[in-house]
Amino acid sequence: MTASEEKTILLEKREQIAYITFNRPEKMNAFRNMEYDLFIDLVDECERDDSIHAVIITGNGRAFCAADDMNGMRVEGYTGRTEAIGAMMRDKIDWVLNGQPLHPLQQVVKTIYDSGKVYIGAVNGVCWIAEMVYPLDFVIAADVATFAQSDIRISICPGGGSTQTLTRALGRRRALEMLLLPELISAQEAYRIGIVTKVVPLADLMSEAEALAKKIIIYNPKTIAMTKRAVTKSQDGIPIEEGLKLEYLYSSFTHPLSADSPWRKAWKETKGK
Repeated sequence: MTASEEKTILLEKREQIAYITFNRPEKMNAFRNMEYDLFIDLVDECERDDSIHAVIITGNGRAFCAADDMNGMRVEGYTGRTEAIGAMMRDKIDWVLNGQPLHPLQQVVKTIYDSGKVYIGAVNGVCWIAEMVYPLDFVIAADVATFAQSDIRISICPGGGSTQTLTRALGRRRALEMLLLPELISAQEAYRIGIVTKVVPLADLMSEAEALAKKIIIYNPKTIAMTKRAVTKSQDGIPIEEGLKLEYLYSSFTHPLSADSPWRKAWKETKGK
């Protein structure tokens, strides 16, 4: 039986908002490979649906997600590991990266960063796979929520995107603090260091997340998309002049008085060719 058939992740759509709910409460919403696969599919479905402008991700029960369910995991993509390590030792990193697939969670990370929709985490409890929330645009946490990034405890370099997303969210030193000192932290501490946008009573969690989504989706979705993309490009390390030009380009497409901007003219002239 697949995760979709088991309904271990649910998708509901209401009034321009999609709700993705992790739904294995008896396992504290721990993920197997099938949940990762379904998570990708549901995020992709939200991306394809032009009527959806915001996505709220939450968990059912006392956990958001308690990391991986090792009984349902398979190891793939490592058949060339020995050759890859040898290549890296010979400074052939490009050769390694060209053939390296993304982890399923990394695929979701990339989709969220590239998305023009707003992604909001509503963390209801235990979040021991915190890399799920790092790339989200906003994170509302219940006051009972706890966070942990514990890969290093079991001698694993993080593989769900956190070395990249957490650094973008918090900066290098804060990211290393979270990654190399894998301690359980409260929602209040997560707010203090910048992982969480707001902490609210558990009873108010979903209403707060919905209120935030509704505040944002009243605005032009193209404007939201271009603003997000400009910020993402900034974090990708492009030179400041290129970033400023990109921002001007995006602004010229969305500004109501810029119909005759040079960028828009150039785009119109090129579009039909």
